[in-house]
Amino acid sequence: MPGRERKGFAMRVPAASLRSTRLLLALITIVALAASGCGRGKKTSDVLARVNGQAVTKAELDAALETSDNGDAAKRTLDSLIVRELIREEAKKRGITVGKEELDRRMSGLKDYVLAMTGKDFQGWLADTGQTEDDVRTRMSIQVLTAKLVLTDTDRKKYFEDNQSRLKDMPHNNESVIYREIVVASQQEAEAVRKDLLGQAAQGKVSGAAFGKIAEQRTLDPNERRRGGMAGWVAKGKAGNPKLEEVLFKLQPGEISEPIPAPPPAPPAGQKPSATPQQPTLYRVVMVEKHLKPGSLTLENNEDIIEEWMMSDPRYQAQLGEFFNNLRAKASIEITDPRFHSLEEAYAQGREAREKQRSMSQPGAMAPAMPPSGQAPAPAAPPTGK
Repeated sequence: MPGRERKGFAMRVPAASLRSTRLLLALITIVALAASGCGRGKKTSDVLARVNGQAVTKAELDAALETSDNGDAAKRTLDSLIVRELIREEAKKRGITVGKEELDRRMSGLKDYVLAMTGKDFQGWLADTGQTEDDVRTRMSIQVLTAKLVLTDTDRKKYFEDNQSRLKDMPHNNESVIYREIVVASQQEAEAVRKDLLGQAAQGKVSGAAFGKIAEQRTLDPNERRRGGMAGWVAKGKAGNPKLEEVLFKLQPGEISEPIPAPPPAPPAGQKPSATPQQPTLYRVVMVEKHLKPGSLTLENNEDIIEEWMMSDPRYQAQLGEFFNNLRAKASIEITDPRFHSLEEAYAQGREAREKQRSMSQPGAMAPAMPPSGQAPAPAAPPTGK
């Protein structure tokens, strides 16, 4: 199946063309807005559901979330909101901003990623996840500010130069397509599927939604069935199937291919492939959802993926954690709700530990213990400049 043919991608988010990859990073869990889209001003009496006429309200959901995981889930969420505010203040202090043009560019890439990952357009994905576009833009701006505060320009440039070979193979640096497919058991059935699809066409083009509905009913690939036949993103020269690639890069968006021989579909996650010695030849019918032109191999066009890789690097993860701890330690944070007083205590303990560490580093003080053998020392706090 295409999952095996799309070597090096596997639904991964590229940078310049799929520009908001931090939605998948650990960074997001630290600085993201609450999943409920906090800040939209809903009344606590909002009814979320009715069970045999009995209302289930947002206030009840909030109360359940506050006690989830022994209350730790709510504390983590409150901490993320506090850190979000601290990031904004620190960025303002340093004169670091995220402009509308930059956010628009990243949002455009995010929409491509959502399509390739879920098979849904951006508005459909927002509805499914209970978010608004403003929620996503706010979250994205915090993520970009964080990266600008923690990662220096010098480090970014060096990381980019050291990873040229990896970047050359990324889909966004090559001509590529996002496409859907329907896999069936025979050429005859593929012809019938193609006929059904063309029956849904307007001026010879089929919409992704129309293709998706038929794919959900007909395709043999269980993974793609859940995504309306969405196969994902493939770069030119990386399809692993010459015939498939030839067709994909000739089709215009919305056009339907002739039946193409296909390998057996990948089994669901955790399930072993069939051991049948001779499996029948399957056939696929494909539709290109979107063509994307290659971007230039520059730091600017690869900034997002460089940020992703750096934030996934243990060296920078440690620096990121140190940065957040520094923000908390030097801030005046008052927790007014008694249910979260333990969070305020944790902040106080962090400040005390930092004061102790600072005093130990003064001249004449006892030298701090060396890290265990083979472990790098904790990095210094990030510089005050960008």
